[in-house]
Amino acid sequence: MSRLFAAFRVIPSGVDESGLAETDPIRLAMAAAESKARGVAEKNPDALVIGADTIVCLGPEIFGKPADRAAAEAMLGRLSGRKHRVITGVALIHLNEDRLVVSYEITYVAFRTLDEATIAAYLDHHAYLDKAGSYAIQEIGDVFIEKIEGDYDNVVGFPVKRVKRMLKELHAPEWTMDVTGIDFANGWAYGEAEGLRVLVPGGVVGDRVKARLVRRKPRAGRILSYEKKSPDRIDAPCPHFGSCGGCAFQNLSYARQLALKQEHFEESIHEAGGLPFGDEVLDPILLSPDLFGYRNKMEFAFGGEAGALRLGLRARSLPGRGTFKRTVPLQKCLIFGSAAEQLFGPTLEFVNGTGLPPYDPLSQKGFYRNLLLRQGKTTGDLMAVMITKSGSEIDARAWSDRLGQAVPNVRSVWTVENDRVADLIDFEKSLLAAGDPFIEEELGGLRFRIYPESFFQPNPHAALLFYERIAERARAVAARRALGLFCGPGPIELFVSRVVDEVVGIDSEPRNIQNAEENAALNGIRNARFIQGFVEKVLDENAHKDFDLLILDPPREGVRAEGMTRVLTLRVPQVAYMSCNPMSLGRDLASFAAAGYHLKKIFCADFFPHTPHMEALAFLSL
Repeated sequence: MSRLFAAFRVIPSGVDESGLAETDPIRLAMAAAESKARGVAEKNPDALVIGADTIVCLGPEIFGKPADRAAAEAMLGRLSGRKHRVITGVALIHLNEDRLVVSYEITYVAFRTLDEATIAAYLDHHAYLDKAGSYAIQEIGDVFIEKIEGDYDNVVGFPVKRVKRMLKELHAPEWTMDVTGIDFANGWAYGEAEGLRVLVPGGVVGDRVKARLVRRKPRAGRILSYEKKSPDRIDAPCPHFGSCGGCAFQNLSYARQLALKQEHFEESIHEAGGLPFGDEVLDPILLSPDLFGYRNKMEFAFGGEAGALRLGLRARSLPGRGTFKRTVPLQKCLIFGSAAEQLFGPTLEFVNGTGLPPYDPLSQKGFYRNLLLRQGKTTGDLMAVMITKSGSEIDARAWSDRLGQAVPNVRSVWTVENDRVADLIDFEKSLLAAGDPFIEEELGGLRFRIYPESFFQPNPHAALLFYERIAERARAVAARRALGLFCGPGPIELFVSRVVDEVVGIDSEPRNIQNAEENAALNGIRNARFIQGFVEKVLDENAHKDFDLLILDPPREGVRAEGMTRVLTLRVPQVAYMSCNPMSLGRDLASFAAAGYHLKKIFCADFFPHTPHMEALAFLSL
């Protein structure tokens, strides 16, 4: 405190922390800190009051202050040779100015392996009854501590740097504002204050809120209170909404989600390409056939401690601030479906039984990285892929047996060793542990095989809406030969093959081409062929003429300039362009327009309910 203030008083709050109902360690620490601060502030309403509370956590277990020496000895024995979290909740309150800021700090502390004599000697000579976890770091030093990750002051019990930031926030500007839109780059709602846009995490379009500025680049505010709640605000059905990074809009009615996405889509197309179109060209947004359980692929991350691992998703990033790769533990995932919670249990039982730690993307140490789940939404087939770092071996067959006993329709089980620094999956070192190497999906009477690394639209039932429209367009323009660029495993090309004489697909990934050829053979389709290579190179080296229909489904960045130049020289009379990025689509549509193409129809579809993402489809003609 003396590093922050020239003069201050220390006043015990007398709050009984045992009466707090919170079970989440972070929320418990913050609730205790606020309770302490309020208790003192009520008697000192003119003063700035700072309350703090520190707890120690080993995995999900919370270690408070020991009741006696035996409890302290047991705690230190449990912490011996293991890494634990020290969490300090801090609350700053000034009652008369109606200002409150609550936050927390986490530090990871790794203990050396302690023998009974070392523990006993510490307990003999130091006070421990009023210490969370039964120790004070300033007393144990290197005898106990092997490594500290984070703020040392936090382990002492008062994170000075965190409090400095909170003091700035406490005195930051406050505004009352209407929440008027959504920043689709990050999914956060925003309003306007002093003529500038301010992101307001937790807000919903239509809210009127009181908010305090907490970040200047980008400008972001913390909601202090609601003067009026939006009529489109709903209760999020998922218990993890808000902290988990999987969804952004579960607290917004689906009708309003669609309206905002349609509006964003039109604005993005105009901004990127300045391409005008009227109501006769623009169709209303298409709804996802499934609002929950629609995703056929999810990559979950491991977190926690060795022996007490958790599965979940990375925490949602706050504006201008990273998540530090923190994993939010999940019991369920509504956008994937019930299979996730069915497979979590046996997986966690298995990994915790090995005693191996989770991978930490910051330190790049640890073993268990991700659990990739894939599901055929029509067939029900399930695939589970365990992604680890190299260096240890697991009994993958034993894991597979556990999964099969819990969920009979697990058809494919894999392990993958991934030593990449980036938090991305590299499938080079993949091993089939049990079952088939693939699962199958069925769409529109066609079957598709999906492997661990296969690209397949995450919402297959929504994708079917576009695939059928592209095939209908091919029939309507009497196309005979179709050329598909960025074809992936060939779903669009195979749909179109049923209405044209010949279809050719091109993709740079050899695995995609192999998968596309396999899917064609699986469905008995003989008029589709596939070529591996980069679009620009393949089009230069081959005589691709006399095509009636060009199909484009590029990655998010759209068609590169070199590729677009080559595409436009083909002069294919009909174009179907499918995109997941309205900005790159608008840019490329402008290029087509400059080359003499006319936009015939354009619309977007909600392939990703409760998130900022969408898919779009445009038809053009020369």
